Amino acid sequence: MSDGWTIRESVLAALQRQHRPREKAFAKGVAALGATELLALVIGNGTAKASVFELSERLVRRHGLKGLKSLSLSDWTREEGVGVALAARLASAFELGRRAQEGGDGDERARITRPREVWKLTRELGHAKKEHLLGLYLDAQNGLIHRETISVGSLNTTRTHPREILYPAIAHLALGFILVHNHPSGSLDPSDEDIAFTRAVHRAAETVGIELYDHLIVARGGFTSLRERGAF
Repeated sequence: MSDGWTIRESVLAALQRQHRPREKAFAKGVAALGATELLALVIGNGTAKASVFELSERLVRRHGLKGLKSLSLSDWTREEGVGVALAARLASAFELGRRAQEGGDGDERARITRPREVWKLTRELGHAKKEHLLGLYLDAQNGLIHRETISVGSLNTTRTHPREILYPAIAHLALGFILVHNHPSGSLDPSDEDIAFTRAVHRAAETVGIELYDHLIVARGGFTSLRERGAF
């Protein structure tokens, strides 16, 4: 009787190991893992209130993969069970994936010459639930030398002082920069506030000899270039 129980327990333990993400990854490759399993491997451990699988499943169900890769550090820390260390690890993992998708390896700088190229680098913002303001900072050959999330606002507005936009440009010796922000509403039309803000940043940049090349609005349906619209 006891031998029978021991055998059944051993078989059950073996089956459980086969379904663990780590064992499954080594047996079948990471491509065989689902989104929840992949996220569980990155997270590593659960909390006192939820297992790592429960935490991963909740995050995937709430945001979806497209939503997860758009979360900022502060967004991650607002999730139950995600502390600052885990938030940094998760944000870094998705950032690595984004850079790999862009085709750069840190030594090759993406060159930006048209608004559509900006949109390809930032279109994930179209799925964000909050408004994000990004700065793309370029060298003399229009190579991307720095990307920064300047601010994350409420559902429908993000605004910041021009000095917070210009500081990264000066720090990274950029010749010019491009602003990008999303409209969670889905609208691609610039508001009067969008235009006024862009003109103020453009004037401030001119005073320090740095050029604002463009300001894009992105949403699920595409993008709008304020430069092409003649807004500044």
